[in-house]
Amino acid sequence: MQILQSGYRGLSLLFEISLDRIMIPLAIIVGLAGGAMIGTELFQLQAPETQFMH
Repeated sequence: MQILQSGYRGLSLLFEISLDRIMIPLAIIVGLAGGAMIGTELFQLQAPETQFMH
């Protein structure tokens, strides 16, 4: 029973470490994509309207 519990604790720790390594780059990518979307919208609001933008 102790072997099973220590194996579960080790697996749980490994999962938490890998989840942390996945979440940080994912948060960076989501932040960059959100910033790009906001920047595009702001650019379209500030750009002068021409006949080609319709």
